[in-house]
Amino acid sequence: MSRDDVLSFLRYYRVEKNASSHTVRSYAEDLKRISSWASERERGFAGFTRQDLLEYFQWMRTEEYAPATIYRAYASLKEFYSFLVREGRLEVSPMEKMDSPKRLRTLPEVLSENQVERILEKVDISTDKGIRNKAILEFMYATGARASEVTSLPVTSVLWEYGVVRILGKGEKERFVPVGDFALAALQAWLPVRGRLLGLRHTEARLFLNMKGRPLSRSGLWRILHDCFLAAGIPKAHPHTLRHSFATHLLNHGADIRYVQEMLGHSDISTTQIYTHVTGDEMKKAYQAYHPRA
Repeated sequence: MSRDDVLSFLRYYRVEKNASSHTVRSYAEDLKRISSWASERERGFAGFTRQDLLEYFQWMRTEEYAPATIYRAYASLKEFYSFLVREGRLEVSPMEKMDSPKRLRTLPEVLSENQVERILEKVDISTDKGIRNKAILEFMYATGARASEVTSLPVTSVLWEYGVVRILGKGEKERFVPVGDFALAALQAWLPVRGRLLGLRHTEARLFLNMKGRPLSRSGLWRILHDCFLAAGIPKAHPHTLRHSFATHLLNHGADIRYVQEMLGHSDISTTQIYTHVTGDEMKKAYQAYHPRA
């Protein structure tokens, strides 16, 4: 594998396939890992055989990489070798007809509705920072937006008269998601604070800012969520926790899974169906708690 091969592959996915920057970074990370593995064993990655790759995946298991990481590495390498074949740089992919590692999908961490309420109630809205944090929490729980979508969201994306937000998701796919009265009210409270933080600058397009009036970063968003969750006595937080809770609570209350799929921006409904397992667990708990013969 030459550096030019990798750069060409990454450029192809970013420009021609219009893949997200997150996807391109993942491909780059996976290729860098196997390249290091090959170098340590004095092997040429370009000449890898099927057996070499099977040995690599076995090494990943021995090193206790998460099943999802192993599956992603498999997918990245399959795409990379297919690209080399299409470009005429390789005659046959060593991964042709290779079975994929079994993907073990863990159920997402989901908050109860009471926990969400507690998180929101704990935010001190007597401060500018608290008003901003409340707007972020309400918005994420109301829309199920990803962390990257929240930090890149333009202020003009909120269509106030319709009560919806225009979100640009993975692969530059656009979707419209209802916002809800609580989130709209929190956003309206945030806008004057946002204006004060900007001061005389009116060129910033992002809806959510840090307290210096600059665009909020993903790491900044993570710290906000972590602190708010911790204040409510919920130490295990993840940027996707509110997204998972949004989907699960909708399904718990009878929402059609196809609508939830559309609001989450999933291209395949099988991705959304993982939340039906979570709601199934909730039903089992309810059955055990309330059925006289349970």
